[in-house]
Amino acid sequence: MKSLISKALLCTAFLTAVAFAAPIYRGSFTLPYQAQWGQATLPAGDYSIRFQDIGSRVFVAVNETRTGREVALLPAKATEDAKGPSVLRIANRGNRHVISSLSLAELGEVFVYDSGPARGEEREALKTQALPVVAAK
Repeated sequence: MKSLISKALLCTAFLTAVAFAAPIYRGSFTLPYQAQWGQATLPAGDYSIRFQDIGSRVFVAVNETRTGREVALLPAKATEDAKGPSVLRIANRGNRHVISSLSLAELGEVFVYDSGPARGEEREALKTQALPVVAAK
């Protein structure tokens, strides 16, 4: 019985440590206009991001800075090595802005969320903008 209680306490301590462990990355950015990121539509404003483990997968959690409300939870699957500064790349598709990738120099990774224009859209008409992402201290 003592062994069982000891194992339970050890397991609880481990899970608590994991739950309160420092996140892999925390940062912030400002959107000057409304943009689509995955299934979420983010209005213009200030946002914070952090990585969050859910089960065996890692997600990027996006929160409004003003309210602290989580507005998006997106898979964090790195697809290539980051070169250059930390930026949020946004593609202009007609009158829509679509977040295409998150590049984090501090992690050396790029996370792609939108790989290209939809069928029928001209690649030449596709313009992108890079918004800076600032790592939290």
